[in-house]
Amino acid sequence: MAPLPHTARWTPRVLSGQKTQSRHRLLVVDDHEPGAAALTALLSHSGYDARFVVNGLAAMAAISAWTPEIALLDINMPDMDGFAVARRLRQHVPTRHIAIVAFTAQDESTIRANGIAAGFDGYCQKGAAPDTLLHLLEQIIH
Repeated sequence: MAPLPHTARWTPRVLSGQKTQSRHRLLVVDDHEPGAAALTALLSHSGYDARFVVNGLAAMAAISAWTPEIALLDINMPDMDGFAVARRLRQHVPTRHIAIVAFTAQDESTIRANGIAAGFDGYCQKGAAPDTLLHLLEQIIH
């Protein structure tokens, strides 16, 4: 199946057989709190056990008590950008195998090489219709 505009799969990683709860756990990491809260509400309404934090350091603290199966990471964040968060998630044993998606306003072509090197599995551009992100997440889940 061809990717929808504004999304890309960079790895074949899927979650099939890895579901730990009745709903997939998803962590949104974005320094724009209103956007992160709205996205989390949409994802919760769509059947995910979704939570958000507003920076990379908070993400690392959150996963010590609650390990997500999927992480949606903004790229441009102060202190620790999305690339640094992804690298840390890949180095941390409990999150080494989770799916990581870049969720950013930046064009895919500008972050693809660094995103793959940091451990991202896919990309969705902010501003796309919500169904675009949900479709990408469904591909990752199955």
